[in-house]
Amino acid sequence: MKKCIIYILLPFLSYAKLSAQKISIENKKQLIKKEDSLKSLSIKIIQGRNIADRFNADSLFTKILVRALKANNSFYYPFDSLQTISKLYPADSSFRIFTWQMMINENIVRQHGAIQMKTFDGSLKLFPLIDKSDITIKPEDTVGNNKGWIGAIYYKIIQKKNGNQDYYTLLGYDENNIRSNKKIIEVLTFSNDEPVLAEDTLVLKKTVYLNHQKTGLLLNIKKLQVHG
Repeated sequence: MKKCIIYILLPFLSYAKLSAQKISIENKKQLIKKEDSLKSLSIKIIQGRNIADRFNADSLFTKILVRALKANNSFYYPFDSLQTISKLYPADSSFRIFTWQMMINENIVRQHGAIQMKTFDGSLKLFPLIDKSDITIKPEDTVGNNKGWIGAIYYKIIQKKNGNQDYYTLLGYDENNIRSNKKIIEVLTFSNDEPVLAEDTLVLKKTVYLNHQKTGLLLNIKKLQVHG
């Protein structure tokens, strides 16, 4: 599988810049130091010579990221230099999603990620995203949560409201294997402060498109399945 570095721009740079002043000087110093380590590891996850190197880099990256996020008000720190890591905020900035991927071999790619919630006191509330795509038989019919995630690199969040409920449509992709990519659309909601993905009562149902021509990362979603 061709290795590539995925550059994903943070769409709320001005928001993050203004909010960064909420981070204490000491915490900011620590975050900058950890970001430097994370940057190096994020490249190794993509470019590691063998699976052991990539696994080790991914494991250490995850540990350091969690430690960094434990800093008070870390939600407002943008991690701008991590260009191979997707970092997305919805319009209401109530949370952000980190996603990244690691190639196991030419036939297996795994996605990793986490949802960080914005909290009133700046403490960490984090939901790890655990890729269970290998045991998900029909992802388009699956109601999941962060512990049963289908796996994707998200590149856009579309927020809509229906009554008192916020719906976040996540557009993403999965470099499935050497022969095909997957385009993924799923809807995220929160029930009892827990993430729910592709709930079957949603207007938009999770949709997975398989593209059998590996001509690059095809990110344009041309249609949605709309259910009344």
